[in-house]
Amino acid sequence: MYNMRYHLASLVAVFLALTIGLLLGGTIAGRAPENIHDTLIEGIQRDVDIQRERNDELRAENIIIRDFSDMLMDDFVADRLLGKTILVFGTDAQDIQRVTVAFADTGAELVQISPNFDHEADAWTFGGDFDLEALDFHGIVNIFEPAGIEGEYLSDYFEFLQQTQENYEVPLIFAAIDTYEEDNFIVYAWDAGFSGTNQLGNHYGTYTMVVLLGSNTEGMFGSTEGALALYPPTPSQWTIAADAANDAENVAE
Repeated sequence: MYNMRYHLASLVAVFLALTIGLLLGGTIAGRAPENIHDTLIEGIQRDVDIQRERNDELRAENIIIRDFSDMLMDDFVADRLLGKTILVFGTDAQDIQRVTVAFADTGAELVQISPNFDHEADAWTFGGDFDLEALDFHGIVNIFEPAGIEGEYLSDYFEFLQQTQENYEVPLIFAAIDTYEEDNFIVYAWDAGFSGTNQLGNHYGTYTMVVLLGSNTEGMFGSTEGALALYPPTPSQWTIAADAANDAENVAE
């Protein structure tokens, strides 16, 4: 009750101060008190016009940035994983589609696998009859978040993935969508020592996943607290290869 009274008193004080300010402002400006309402409307309209103009500027800037990033994405990711098989651990159709779109121009072959928890064996397994060694895969993207009560399967699942990574000696990264929650699953993965990004579904996430799988780059990238940066720097071996290709093209000309 005390808090409610306090807030009510604060609101009354704010409106009282606003009224006094308008009265004084109207007097100073040579306006009569009955025109205060018009003065207030004019001020609000001015602010709206300024904000609308700023929004138009930001919208134009965003269009330029989006078009520019679309143009450059091909140079960053095109054929970077050509001929490589990448496993996608996940069951959510939308997230699987996001990964599929992200890797569309990389030249990689994606194989989707569903992790399952076997309660009888008290262990994680793969859904379906998969011979991982026969797949000859080169990396793993995990978009799967274990089901169950808060944290119920987290540690066991991480141990399962760590063992899988050690057995096959391939890069294993996590990808998730930024939910702006402090207990985001990607943060648990980072704390467990995995690399990855919480920018699945946009250019930042696509670039990051390709870099982490296509080079020996590791790290925690995204906008969530604990991330090292929004996205990793371009690997030096990529820029060296690009420079060499450009030099060869110039010589040929």
